[in-house]
Amino acid sequence: MLKILILFVLSVCSVFGYFTLPGDCPKNVPVKEEFRLASFLEKWYQTHYYSTDGQKLNNCSVIQWETTRTGIYLNQSRVDRGLFHRYTIGKLEIPPRIEDAARLNVSFTFPDAPRRLTVRRYPFYVLATNYNYYATVYTCEYSPLIDKHFIYVWILSRHQILNDVSKELAIKPLSALRIDPKNLVKDDLSKCSPKYFEDMQAEPMTFRYPVPIH
Repeated sequence: MLKILILFVLSVCSVFGYFTLPGDCPKNVPVKEEFRLASFLEKWYQTHYYSTDGQKLNNCSVIQWETTRTGIYLNQSRVDRGLFHRYTIGKLEIPPRIEDAARLNVSFTFPDAPRRLTVRRYPFYVLATNYNYYATVYTCEYSPLIDKHFIYVWILSRHQILNDVSKELAIKPLSALRIDPKNLVKDDLSKCSPKYFEDMQAEPMTFRYPVPIH
């Protein structure tokens, strides 16, 4: 009973720490029209990001799409606090309707977690991309416990440095989310050589909250 109480308290504290915007996630967020998944695959570098909780934990984040017999997987590696190299692997859920092609979801599986936390599902919406240079990706999670939500936005590039023209195109969708581009955080490439490497899969902290809360 004590362990359950501690887990509950930690979960509530996490929710209050991460979820800062009132109400549910924004509705009808415009996504990339006629999205082509095949052209979006392979490697992307995070060059800028926006987090509504203001935390700046991840740098040098790389998204690598891997196609296997069992599906398409997202392998997200990153450097936490400039010290730890970590990675998270999630399976891509392909939308059944063609009009929702850019409204992707990624599910993460943690076999050693308690049963209700074994599979964790997060939205991964592509707001804009030209496939060859830039992409803007958005995720939002809502906590009915406190009626607040959390947003994370990736500005991605096929190269570690995003050119100015591509950046301007990538930040255009932010106006629909009422996000000021001045609040974007640029990845610190000076912290890409971590001191420690972890062989085990870590929590998907870019999605911020590791526990499903819908």
